[in-house]
Amino acid sequence: MQIDMHYYGVYALARLAGLNPMAAKTIATASQYVDDSLTDKALDHDKSGAKMIPVETAHHMADLKNVDPNDQRYIWVPFHFLPGNQGKSFTERLVCRMDSDLAKAMKDHHMGFADRPFALELMGVTAHVYADTFAHYGFSGVSSRRNRVKSDDIEILEVSDKTKDYWEKKQPEFFKKYGNQGGFFENIKRALASSVAEMLSGALGHGAVLTYPDQPYLHWRFKYEKTGKEYSDRPTHEYDRHNLNDYLTACRVLYDMFRAFGGLRSDYCNINSPIDFTAELEENLTGILALEDGDKARSAAWRDAVRDNKLYHGEDIPEYDQAAWDKDRDGFPKILNPDDATKFSVFRFYQAASLHQHYVLRELLPAHGLVAI
Repeated sequence: MQIDMHYYGVYALARLAGLNPMAAKTIATASQYVDDSLTDKALDHDKSGAKMIPVETAHHMADLKNVDPNDQRYIWVPFHFLPGNQGKSFTERLVCRMDSDLAKAMKDHHMGFADRPFALELMGVTAHVYADTFAHYGFSGVSSRRNRVKSDDIEILEVSDKTKDYWEKKQPEFFKKYGNQGGFFENIKRALASSVAEMLSGALGHGAVLTYPDQPYLHWRFKYEKTGKEYSDRPTHEYDRHNLNDYLTACRVLYDMFRAFGGLRSDYCNINSPIDFTAELEENLTGILALEDGDKARSAAWRDAVRDNKLYHGEDIPEYDQAAWDKDRDGFPKILNPDDATKFSVFRFYQAASLHQHYVLRELLPAHGLVAI
């Protein structure tokens, strides 16, 4: 998913669920910041000896860290491709599954921290990871042959001619630039020794299908490269993906999660009651998700729908402000009292991300027989 869903959609759904504007903005910012927290460079306070070490939750596409199998398990597995634990082999169980039992267990665990100072930021991290299971399912957060698809057999279905032309041009340009399985692997192979390149024969995440899973309106079809007895989770060669249906289900799941959170933290709730998830609301959400355009236009569609009273009473969704959190992080060395950093949302995001990462990798997965690190 992209910023239209991770920030603007999350904000609107949190408000629909009865949370107040401040709570919704913090949750939504944390949700999108999972894609934007790209550094773990330590910051030393100028005078006290205090130190802030950010938690890295994503990488740029061409970052060499992406090919590090250990780093993949610390970043992509817990934050973007939560394992579904279905199947027999280890690599099969690492594959992300939509709304899996592990995703529900993660949600329930994190809800238990609703009384903590970083509760809103943790809800944002949870929203990001949970929502991604509705887009990233069928792929895993490690380099694996399971992620390989037949690039010549990817089809775009039931879209306008303009949209189809765009993706038909985009696909060969992407594969020519980056290679046809892992996004950036072909370029990196040229730069590394052959022994290391062998490690890259698998594909990471859904790079082999570009950003198709991240487009809410898209109906598309693809074929995995690997099928057969050792891939028991793939009874057929061809798979249809109706992103719109999956995203609409994700909206309902996030709405329910935010309502449950509001039941635990009435101080973060609006004076007005939550708005029920009616058929009319679902129809209006479908209209937003069905927009065939880029993430900027889709983000604007969320803002317009809220402003025009199509989801709830009209208001302006505040713009996503990554710079404000980055500024608080970068200003840490010079703040008068380093203890004040605990009041920053960005610091609380690091608390939430650290808790989530530890829980998933050291508790949740091992409890189900998955030792990823």
